[in-house]
Amino acid sequence: MTVPRPVPRSNTFAEDNPYALERVRVLRVYQLTELEKLFLFRFEDPTIAENWTFKPGQFVQLTIPGIGEVPISVCSSPMRQGFFELCIRKAGRVTIAVHKLKPGDTVLVRGPYGNGFPVDKWEGMDLLLIAAGLGTAPLRSVFLYAMDNRWKYGNITFINTARYGKDLLFYKELEAMKDLAEAENVKIIQSVTRDPDWPGPKGRPQNFIVEANTNPKNTAVAICGPPRMYKDVFEALINYGYRPENIYVTLERMMKCGIGKCGHCNVGTSTSWKYVCKDGPVFTYFDIVSTPGMLD
Repeated sequence: MTVPRPVPRSNTFAEDNPYALERVRVLRVYQLTELEKLFLFRFEDPTIAENWTFKPGQFVQLTIPGIGEVPISVCSSPMRQGFFELCIRKAGRVTIAVHKLKPGDTVLVRGPYGNGFPVDKWEGMDLLLIAAGLGTAPLRSVFLYAMDNRWKYGNITFINTARYGKDLLFYKELEAMKDLAEAENVKIIQSVTRDPDWPGPKGRPQNFIVEANTNPKNTAVAICGPPRMYKDVFEALINYGYRPENIYVTLERMMKCGIGKCGHCNVGTSTSWKYVCKDGPVFTYFDIVSTPGMLD
């Protein structure tokens, strides 16, 4: 059983000054896939390092001076004070520059922003995490936090999927955890949808919900992946008896400034307007189905 750790103190930096930038140093860079790298950062200021924390599902704005900034969900556990990890896909000007960083380099961050997953509310419940593609990154934070606080939650299932085996994020890490995880009533399912040479499970995320070790009536569900997957996953969850009020989705897409000033991530209508960065990026099932454009 995981040894209990102290709960980190609540963060106030982003609330005090949402534009405040803090310098962080790259400690480690790991190539996860052809396009994604995992970066481990440490705050340079000891006071910030001691007090800064976040909720699983929150994000930071990573800044490369002279190039730009990009919002990225934190993918590590908040129980690691002073350190945090970001999984970053090389997809544009800023992220191309980020991928050139080496251990010892420094960059700037601001945040954390967003609401995060209500992990305190989930205590005493089973957890079902459903990820596809890059959606594995923010859900890894939830998973690691739950493992660090294993005594607070019931059974856990993590469904991790991608098109091809080479694209499965954190595949080796999750495989290495399987034996210990099963002993603690944690089930890890890793599947692909388009890889004919893949030796393991094949199928879309919703195909494996039936294999989860969770009780549908008392399970918190966290989902992250391409918007096109959500409708089928929602339908499968509800058909299996999972409660809609316990289903949560995190949406990273469209965010830009991180604090709702630029209007880049607003969705909905004049009567039900939401900003993904301020009102989310974590939304409930009811938010998703009642807000036009949320999954477009």
